[in-house]
Amino acid sequence: MKKLILFSATPTEKRAALLENGTVVELVVERPDDIRMLGNIYRGKIKSVLPGLQSAFIDIGLEKCAFLHASDVDPTLLLDKGDTLMEHFSSGGRARIKKLPRIPIEKILSVGQEILVLVTKEPIGSKGAKVTTQISIAGRFLVLVPDSDFIGVSKKTSDYKKRKKLKQIIAQLKPPGIGFIVRTIGLSVSEDEFIKEIHHLIGRWRAIQKQALSGEGPRLVYKEMGITTRVIRDLLSNDVSNVYVDQKEDYHEIQRYINAVSPHLSKKVVHYKENLPLFDKFDIEKDLERSLRRKVWLRSGGYIAFDHAEALLAIDVNTGRNIGRADFEETLMRTNLEAAHEIVRQLRLRDIGGLIVVDFIDMKRLQNKKRLETEMRNLLRNDRTSTSATGLSKFYLMEITRKRVRPELQEFYTDVCHVCHGVGWVVSPATVTARIDRWLRRPGNTRRNKYFTLAVHSSVADFLKNEGRDIIRRMEKEHKVHLEVKEDETLDHDEYLFTPRGDSKK
Repeated sequence: MKKLILFSATPTEKRAALLENGTVVELVVERPDDIRMLGNIYRGKIKSVLPGLQSAFIDIGLEKCAFLHASDVDPTLLLDKGDTLMEHFSSGGRARIKKLPRIPIEKILSVGQEILVLVTKEPIGSKGAKVTTQISIAGRFLVLVPDSDFIGVSKKTSDYKKRKKLKQIIAQLKPPGIGFIVRTIGLSVSEDEFIKEIHHLIGRWRAIQKQALSGEGPRLVYKEMGITTRVIRDLLSNDVSNVYVDQKEDYHEIQRYINAVSPHLSKKVVHYKENLPLFDKFDIEKDLERSLRRKVWLRSGGYIAFDHAEALLAIDVNTGRNIGRADFEETLMRTNLEAAHEIVRQLRLRDIGGLIVVDFIDMKRLQNKKRLETEMRNLLRNDRTSTSATGLSKFYLMEITRKRVRPELQEFYTDVCHVCHGVGWVVSPATVTARIDRWLRRPGNTRRNKYFTLAVHSSVADFLKNEGRDIIRRMEKEHKVHLEVKEDETLDHDEYLFTPRGDSKK
C-alpha cells in the first residue's frame, strides 16, 4: 500500500492529509483561532465537586471548566501515606495493582485544591474538555507514564514473543519509578532509538514538573506539539513513500524533528514548490468536500447515508442505482463490501467517534454474512483510533464504538443552521473564506486581473468585514489583489463569485 502525507498551510488554516493508494483517509485541520489542546497539561484549580456524579469541574484557564471523573483520578491519590499501590516482581519489571476499595471523590478532592491534569478529550459542542490526573507524555516510539513501573506494548501486535522481548528491553533501559508504553510505530525500532527516546521523554517530564511547581493555577504547564510535528510523530513510518510540504517554515520544522528522532527518513520529505496548490495536485479537494455530505455515492452506483442523532450516528447502506446484471445476492454482497471499505474510510476521514450503527443490506447466504463481518473487522484494524465492532444482527445491523477525543470534521467545518436549528448543516464562513483563499492560489485566476468584486452570502460578508478583516488584508497582500466584498442573497452560504473590475480603481 502506497502512503503519502501532505501538508498545506495558508493564513486561514493548516491541513495535513494521509493518502493510501491515492485516496485520502485522514485529515487533520488547525486554524489560528481554534488550536488543538489534546495532550496539553494544565495546573488546574477545582471549582466544584459533585458527589452524585462522582466527578469534579476543574478551572484550567479556559472559557469552560474541564470535567474530571473519579475513574480518571490517579489511583495513587486514593492511598493514605505509607500504603503501597504496586507490588513489584523481580523478573521483567512487571507490576500489578492491588484491589483497592472505591473511595468517594469528595474525600479525595476539595474545592480550591490545585492539581495537575492532562486533556484527554477536547471541548465538543457545549461540553468542556475532559481531563485526567493520570499524566502521560507521548513520544515518537514510546509513551512515558510517570510514577509507575508499568511497561506496556501496543495492542496492534498480538505476537506474544515480540511483546515479551520488547518489555524486557524497556525494563533494562528505563529507570525505576517511571513506566513506558511502546507505541505501534516503535514495534520495530532499535535499542539505540529507545535509549534516545527514553532520555528525551524523561528530560521533558522533569521540565514539566519544574514548571508545574512554580506559580499558581489555573495555567498551561505543557503544550502538545503543533499539527506539523505531531502528524509526523504519529504517522511517518517506513511504509510512507513521501511527505510533501508546501511551506518553507513547515518543511524546516519537519526536517529538524526528523533529524533528531529518525534521520534516515529525512530524504522522504519534499518541499513542494509548484504553483498548483498541493491538494489540487493530488486531486483530493473534491474528495474532502464529499466528506461533509450526508450521502456518499459508491462506484457501483450504491450509496451510504450518514444521519446524526443525539447519542449515535446511523449509517444506511443502499443499492441505489446498482441493480446488477446477474445474481441478485452477488450484487448485494458487492455493494455491502464496497460500502464497508468506504464506511471505514469515512470514519477515519471525518474523525467520527462514539456509537455508530451501520445498517447493511440484508443477504440470504450465511457465508456472505460471515465474509462481510470478517472484512469489516479487518478494515477497522487499520484505524489508529481505538475501535470495536459487534457481529451482524439478524437485521444486518452492526454496532461500532470509536474513541472520540476531538470534534469530528463536520462539527469543525460547519455551523448549525440558524434556520433549521440543527436539522441540517451549512458551511461556516471561515470555511468559505478558506475556499476563497485557495481559489486565489490557483494559477491563472489572478494573472489577468488584480481587482475583483467578491460576491458572497450576507453571513460570509459579515464575517469578512468583522472577524475576518485581517484575513482579507493578508490575502490581498499575499496574492497582490484588491477585493471589494459584496453581499448577494441569491448565493447560498457556501457559494462565492469573483467578478473582475479591471483597472478602473487603480
